[in-house]
Amino acid sequence: MLKRIASIVVAATVAFSGLMFSTGEQAEAASNTSVYSRVNSLNIRTTASLTSSKVVGKMNRGQSYQYLGKSGSFYKINYKGSTRYVSASSKYTYTKSTSTTVSKTSTTSTKYNTVKSKVNSLNIRSSASLKSSVVGKMNSGQSYKYLGKTGSFYKIDYKGKTRYVSASSKYTTLSSSTSTTKATTSQAPTDARSKLVAESKKYLGTPYRYGGTTTAGFDCSGYTGHVYKKAIGKTLPRSSRQQYASAKKISKSSIQAGDLVFFSHSGGTIHHVGMALSKTQMINSETGGVKYASFTSGYWAPRYVGAGSYL
Repeated sequence: MLKRIASIVVAATVAFSGLMFSTGEQAEAASNTSVYSRVNSLNIRTTASLTSSKVVGKMNRGQSYQYLGKSGSFYKINYKGSTRYVSASSKYTYTKSTSTTVSKTSTTSTKYNTVKSKVNSLNIRSSASLKSSVVGKMNSGQSYKYLGKTGSFYKIDYKGKTRYVSASSKYTTLSSSTSTTKATTSQAPTDARSKLVAESKKYLGTPYRYGGTTTAGFDCSGYTGHVYKKAIGKTLPRSSRQQYASAKKISKSSIQAGDLVFFSHSGGTIHHVGMALSKTQMINSETGGVKYASFTSGYWAPRYVGAGSYL
């Protein structure tokens, strides 16, 4: 009986520990942290083991996946919607949080009060007294900057000096001049790029379909157009050739995640487009569906034509 109770306690403890770890993983995942590979062909495994696990994929240099936590000497990652494992050795991987800049709109109002005359030939005086000398005149509709009030007189700025006019509502009125400046901080490019990368990975494994522009199947430009529209609300031209023509051309060394990379099978006309995830890796819809690929080595490297940015 005691053994049975002990077994139940141990099982409950293990289950509770697992629950706590799962909650921790959710908190870490929510922090928007990714695991990046430092090398090419890093093994992605089914379990946190070098011996009993199965290799289900590869990570190339600069490629990243969502970080879900750590298990021993392995990082947990979200790979195609499943929890998978990669080495946590600093020789092969590192983690990095993706920070975003929130769009803010602020309104600043600066109030300038002026004194306006209701009559012609209103006396402007040297001091706040009817016995003071008259140094000028105000006509109906004329105004000067308001500096305050002294007794029954308004202070005004008259030719760079403080002068005085009657504050009687019969002769003068105060008016407000409000200048409103609207300052908008738009989405930072890094924020747009993060959204594009996150959106692009949602469709991994979606089949290739000639002329396809939906999740039922994409062609290359249908895929990039769909990702841009969903991620940042930007509409791209329909074909890869048109996307290349309309994009701002950038050098290969300037490529950042979210930029588009273009290819030709014949060395002339653009035939294919993918979206860069790093300076060497892209995600694209090709034979076999939406997948990762290198554009600096392998099949696409000799077919590379150029890169363009819509950000």
